[in-house]
Amino acid sequence: MDPTEETLNTRPSALLEWVPKYSVHVPEIDQQHQVWFALVNRVYQAVLYGCGKEILRPVLAETTQYTFFHFDHEEKLMAEFDYPEREEHIREHRDLARRAREFSERVENGECATMLEYLVFLSDWIKEHTTTTDRRLGDYLQSHPLDYSSGFARNN
Repeated sequence: MDPTEETLNTRPSALLEWVPKYSVHVPEIDQQHQVWFALVNRVYQAVLYGCGKEILRPVLAETTQYTFFHFDHEEKLMAEFDYPEREEHIREHRDLARRAREFSERVENGECATMLEYLVFLSDWIKEHTTTTDRRLGDYLQSHPLDYSSGFARNN
């Protein structure tokens, strides 16, 4: 592991800290949220410690890829369980995706301050989304029988 990569993995700085108030009480979603928090913190560390674009790009790309994986997972659950707030929840996901694309373009154009601006926006968005929109989804899923062994298929 090169020293820069080691720094990203060992520095204690965190923008997002997983605490119980972020739990939606659906273990698989909570696990994904914890991974997401850790990935956002890696991007934050890369910015905080002055890593260049050669380190920042792959860390940011990994975070973005995981975000889309997580959104896809939630959206499949919402469809499978006929979640009544599905459209609004998906709209929030799409809004974040649009903002992320805009941010990426600005970073590519050399707007340095944009990275911290985006990370503050993203951390606030994640905290708000997790404690409101995702919590409602978690409550809904808890009220419906889940069979985790078959990929969230309904128990019949």
